Amino acid sequence: MQTLIRWTLKEVMARYDIRAGDLAKTMGVSHNSIANLRKAKTMPRIDGESLNKLCNALNYLAQDLTGEITPTDLISYTKDPITPIPAEIPAETEQEKSSRSRKLRSTDNQSEVSLSVA
Repeated sequence: MQTLIRWTLKEVMARYDIRAGDLAKTMGVSHNSIANLRKAKTMPRIDGESLNKLCNALNYLAQDLTGEITPTDLISYTKDPITPIPAEIPAETEQEKSSRSRKLRSTDNQSEVSLSVA
């Protein structure tokens, strides 16, 4: 199975010449924390505050930065070539189809009334 969502912190750091020690110091975290984040291949569990702190530190330390480093720069997404169809979706019964059809007709009639009044 291929990884569909990849964590690309390592690539971002290499692209902008950011050293792990500098990033750890700027963020106020241990070198091991940054090493673990860099080694992650898939999206790590990281809260919004930490992600914001990470982006701010990356932007502060980046060399030759033309824009801003955002959370979308830290992930890479590849579309799943075969999207599985959920097997446990129950089939709609005739009664449910009929009920849905009545509701749609009723909504259409109400729409026509409100349009004609206006």
